Parts: sequence; structure tokens; C-alpha cells
Amino acid sequence: MRNRRIIRNLAPVSVLITTLAVAADMPTGSPNQTAVLDMLLMPSDVAIGSDGRAYVVDSRNHQVAVFDANGVRVTSLGMMGGDNGQLLNPLGIGTAPNGDVWVADRGNERIVMFDASGRPRQVLELEADGEKIVPVDIAVGPRGRELFITSNNTHQVVVFSTKGEFLRAWGGEGEDEGQFRYPATIEIDSAGNVYVVDVINARVQKFDPVGTHLLTIGELGGKAGTFYRPKGVAVDEAGNIYVSDSFLGVVQVFSPDGRLAYVIGEGGTATVFDTPVGLAASGKRLYVTQMLAGKVAVLEPQAPAPTAPEEGAAE
Repeated sequence: MRNRRIIRNLAPVSVLITTLAVAADMPTGSPNQTAVLDMLLMPSDVAIGSDGRAYVVDSRNHQVAVFDANGVRVTSLGMMGGDNGQLLNPLGIGTAPNGDVWVADRGNERIVMFDASGRPRQVLELEADGEKIVPVDIAVGPRGRELFITSNNTHQVVVFSTKGEFLRAWGGEGEDEGQFRYPATIEIDSAGNVYVVDVINARVQKFDPVGTHLLTIGELGGKAGTFYRPKGVAVDEAGNIYVSDSFLGVVQVFSPDGRLAYVIGEGGTATVFDTPVGLAASGKRLYVTQMLAGKVAVLEPQAPAPTAPEEGAAE
């Protein structure tokens, strides 16, 4: 049973822009939402393309749902199967500057790439140091030449060229700095720094592009600034870091140096998440996939206004 009342402070006002993939029977014209023909089934991740489209991993439908910048569903990538261009329980996704879409095809234990027009172009079955890589998530480097992949079976970040050439890896199972216990979502900022959600260790770790540890955010707990089951991470243009917690049902926002700024989804605000997992930040918008609700919330996060001191309080 989820406890959504552990985190109680620092709740901001966040403006809900729209909801992607609500139920088919929702009346058209419902405020802040866009009706589509079908419902996402356990969406796990989202990425924003260079064209402004939102690519949502529709995991149990074995496809990627594509929405335009206005929240209208325009197409899908993939279908259930193991052939070229097919997917089986995909989990993660990353987009490249040239419009290519890279999908962590977890069930088939491979990476599938679709070009900007939606055609399947490449399938990579990966090995590192003689061990098969089972991908969970994928992020594309800023220049579009390197693929950064989280691997649950080896508890590592593994880096390959877009041609499938193994380049480097770091991590390994453990609790020490730079180690992981079931790494999940991976994100890369504009400077090439790498952010990894370290699920069982209840933290997010930041690295430079070659794997040097730079920062750790969070620890196991239920109060603001800690995590119980972190699942998603995103970084905006200002360097702010967003981390979802699927158990607590919140997204916590941290400054670039890892200090807690505020929490979205608690404190009586209208924004409430149901199993938030994968995140994406683009411009002023934050995209939050909600796995069990079968939808993606699109928000404009706003930090809380400073609280005025009470009358008579000590200066």
C-alpha cells in the first residue's frame, strides 16, 4: 500500500498543461486533457524529440506512442514481436539530435532504432566483456554518436557507439560510490554529464561522460530529499534535476548541486501522480509517465513562493 502522506513540505503550485493518453471514453473537451483512441498500458518512459514530439514507451502494448507538441497522438512505432522493428515489453527510450529514436527493447534483450520518419533502421544486440547486456534505459550523447545504456543484469552503465561498438562501462553491483543495485533511468545533460537512478540504493548518481563520480542525491527514506523507490530522472536547461518516486507518488526537484528545492505531488496541491516513473524535461515543460494510471502528465513546474515570516517572528 502506497503512503503518499510521508512527504508533506515544500509543495509548489504546478500548472497541468495536458494529459497524454487518457481513457478512450473520456468526453472530448475535458479540461487539460486530450482524448485518444486507446489507453496507454503501463507506460514506462518518455522522451522529447528535436521536433517537439513526445515519444512514450507503451510497454505492455509493445510499442512507442507518438504525440505532437499539442498532445495529439499521431502515430506509433513498433508492434509486438521479435522481428525487425518489433518490440517486446520495451522499457526505456532516448532521442538523438538528428531525430532518430532509440528504444530499450527489454523483452528481446536488444536496442531498436527508428529513424525520424518512423522506419526501423537498426537492431543492436549488445555484449560487454563477453556478457550479454539486457537494456533497461538508453540515452543518446549530446553529439548523437554514443549510446549510454543501463544494464540490470550487470548493474552497470555501458556505452556503445551508434554502430554497436563497445566503448566503456562503469559500475557493478554494490552500495559504494559509483556502484549500482539495479540501475534504471539514465539521463544526459547538455554538458554530457550522466545521471543514473540507482533504484535499490535509493539514490541518483551523477557522473562525467567517462564515468567519474561527481554527485550523489538522496538516500533511503520517506521525507523530502530522500527516496523509497526512485524510478525516473530528468534535467532541464537550467540544470535542475527532477526525480520521480513510484512508491511515494511524487517528483522531487533538486538544484544543480543536489540541494532539494521543492516537491511536486504533495501538500494538498492539485497535481497528484499515480506511480510516476519515466520523466522528460523540455523547455518549461515536465513530462511524467504514470505507469498504473496509463497516462502522461505534462506540467509547467513552478517553485513555491517564499513564505513571509510571521508577524512578531525574530529577525
